[in-house]
Amino acid sequence: MWTFIKYDVKQRLRDRATLFWMLLFPLILIFGLGTMLSAVFSDTFKLPVTNVAYVEASTDQYREPLENFLNDEDIQAFIRLVPYEDIASAEQGVNDGDADVILRLDGSDITLLYEEPTTVEFDVLEAILGQYTAIANQQITLTESGLSAPYENEAWLDTESVDLAGRTPSSLEYFTVTISIMTALFGSFYITAMAREEQPNTGSYLRIQAAPVRTIQYRLARTFSRYVIILLQLILLFWFSHFVYRTFDLANIQFGYLILAWLALTAYGVAIGFVIVNLPKLSTTTKDAVVNGFVAIIMILSGGYVPGFDQVTLNYAPWAAYVFMPIFMRDGMLAVMLRGGDMSVYWESLGLLGVHLLIFIVLSYLLSKGVRRYGTH
Repeated sequence: MWTFIKYDVKQRLRDRATLFWMLLFPLILIFGLGTMLSAVFSDTFKLPVTNVAYVEASTDQYREPLENFLNDEDIQAFIRLVPYEDIASAEQGVNDGDADVILRLDGSDITLLYEEPTTVEFDVLEAILGQYTAIANQQITLTESGLSAPYENEAWLDTESVDLAGRTPSSLEYFTVTISIMTALFGSFYITAMAREEQPNTGSYLRIQAAPVRTIQYRLARTFSRYVIILLQLILLFWFSHFVYRTFDLANIQFGYLILAWLALTAYGVAIGFVIVNLPKLSTTTKDAVVNGFVAIIMILSGGYVPGFDQVTLNYAPWAAYVFMPIFMRDGMLAVMLRGGDMSVYWESLGLLGVHLLIFIVLSYLLSKGVRRYGTH
């Protein structure tokens, strides 16, 4: 079977159409989309305004210094306080989209509540409040000791605590991951093409019948060879993007986890291909069109072509975060390619992908039973 794998890989690599779709097309997409939409992202990350739901149950001794600090002109450039009476109303405000995070002042305790701890805006806010707390505690200690020290508002920021270098994707980094996911999905075309070559009364079909191996071994070998080709595409995309455009700092990338994500993505594309191949009563041409339409719709709704459109999708269909693979896998892959990524996001993404794979395998098996029973058109 290994001989068939090597032979089929060589045959694919000799095919001009395969080389175009495997090498040139994804690289053209990286360059074209990255250039056209470079205004959406930039290498210099600028924080948007974060609406903070503010719940206060304290005394003037602790309330006034905190509010004066947060109402400073420099802080208001990216933090806007939205007062609420209690936590319940603040949570409702977050759910309604009127606030992004909850800040609670209870006595002398400052608590930051949020659902997305990996969001950079929240990390910055947490770092700022952490430094404010340290400064406030220092002032309290000096006062209790009968001493005093002037507070310089200009020195409140420790740049190392809120350093964003390597933590937010540039345009090309964003699209490198997005196009990798799209390439894996388009890998379904290799599977539908393989099935088309096995149609009766074709040269490929007759060669399969004459081969001195069982049909199942031949199909496994050809499936594995196409898996290898899709995997090579993902690897080439990454290295082209890095060496040509200097995307992603290699010191920040966790390569073991990244390779595992590539392997899983490739398996996803192959599984999708087999599901579509086994759809009953559809011609091979129609199945190719199904692949194209499926990938296009999923990528559009997941913000693959228009960054930020995934938020529109999630606003109307929150369940899409668990169903649309590009949404959760993009965040998962970025978690192991950027500095300070949250590994829990990565493992959650990989777990969801594994569930999808199991569903597709079962669905493909059930559909194949139906195809063998009723035949195809």
